[in-house]
Amino acid sequence: MRLMHLTCLAASTLLIAAGCASTPPPTEQVASAKAAVDSAAVDGAPAYAPTETRLATEKLAAAQKAVAAKDYVLAKLLAEESQLDAQLAVRKMQTAKSSKAADEARKAASTGGTP
Repeated sequence: MRLMHLTCLAASTLLIAAGCASTPPPTEQVASAKAAVDSAAVDGAPAYAPTETRLATEKLAAAQKAVAAKDYVLAKLLAEESQLDAQLAVRKMQTAKSSKAADEARKAASTGGTP
């Protein structure tokens, strides 16, 4: 019985090691995250969604460090989260700008003038 447990443990360890070794660097995910973070910054998202923009930037930096450390599973996860945070920042910015435009239009309509 003990031999079977040791054999299972050894087999599990080998499978885990093989799975980690076969994970390729998340080059595409990191590049996509960087593009999303850069785009959010250029579009003005930091003014409307500073927390999300900061999180996206921090997670991108952490993903790049994980790539350097060859922790590709963590790097991929962080890059994907970074991209999602950057996209959320852009959506929040767009929502805020749309709300502001709608408020100005309502104000102009109620005063009978132009904004």
